[in-house]
Amino acid sequence: MHALQQLTGTLQRQLLWIMIGAYLLAGLLPGPGEALRAVPLARVGGTAFPLQTGLLAVVVFNAGLTARAEQLPLLLRRPGPLALGVAINALLPTLLLALASVGAEAWHSAGEAQSMLAGLALIGAMPVAAGATVFAQGSEGSATLSLGLVLGSTLLSPLTIPLGLHLGGLLTTGSYAAELHGAARSAGSMFAVLAVVLPCLLGLLTGRLLNRLPNLLPNRLPNRSGGLLAPVLPVVRLVNLVVVVTLSYTNACGALQPVISRPDPDFLLLVVLVAALMCSLSFLCGWVIAGRLNCGRADAVALTYASGMNNSSASAVLAATRIPDHPAVLLPILAYSLLQKILAGSVGRVLPPERTAGPGP
Repeated sequence: MHALQQLTGTLQRQLLWIMIGAYLLAGLLPGPGEALRAVPLARVGGTAFPLQTGLLAVVVFNAGLTARAEQLPLLLRRPGPLALGVAINALLPTLLLALASVGAEAWHSAGEAQSMLAGLALIGAMPVAAGATVFAQGSEGSATLSLGLVLGSTLLSPLTIPLGLHLGGLLTTGSYAAELHGAARSAGSMFAVLAVVLPCLLGLLTGRLLNRLPNLLPNRLPNRSGGLLAPVLPVVRLVNLVVVVTLSYTNACGALQPVISRPDPDFLLLVVLVAALMCSLSFLCGWVIAGRLNCGRADAVALTYASGMNNSSASAVLAATRIPDHPAVLLPILAYSLLQKILAGSVGRVLPPERTAGPGP
């Protein structure tokens, strides 16, 4: 088990490079990924859910399973920062997208501009990424508030995902607008419930049960330290890494092959620059808003990461399954996914430290 922990830790530290490798593999060898994407998982209410939706549900379930939610009730005593963070996550991306739509009118290719805007709209509609909790804690942010923001935005996603998609449809044109509105109407709420909310709740309940079961059955389970979850955490984290990489590979298939076979340097540069600008502004706005409202540094750090990190895996699954006719929509999502991890690793080093009281008179 110790060797497994070391392996998982090494893979987590190299996750960014592993993701880049998965993207390259998707461009060079897309066949297996496209075959996986074609595997049907279920059909609910006339809406098909492919295997990718199941992979996303596993990732969200594991996030809930490993969440330390014991202190979440404390947030209800001071709900202001929690409500603020959820509101920022739901509304700020649309404001930034509106600015991007103004600039996109000057781009020489309307199709490329609309692909970029639709991809950014899908990112902005998603809840806070679970990884925000890890980065926030590493920068001395509030672990409780960070987890609350992830769970709060996730539980509200049946409302916020369709809202974000409809707002994105208003800021795009033509078939891209129609696809976003259609995704919001036909799959937005159901996708959020089945692929995001329900797995998260099941993960939370399973984690609580595994941690409390030794106390409920002391005669059968005398070793109660850490509950039943702690011994299997290395396995859970390794499985989660494998699923995340597989999901990234399958999402990228179909989008990156044309990039490699028929490269379009100016469009790629546009995608990277706009995704980097939107991601950077999201982090910055979260920090500035928290400061204006006199939040303490720990809460401000949590709000900053919640503002800048969205669940890009969910947006990629939705793009690949609901807007398959426009594979270029995935490019800004893939770029944002990598950039938010790079920026998240750098934000903690530039945020100012907690102010300490000076010496008394």
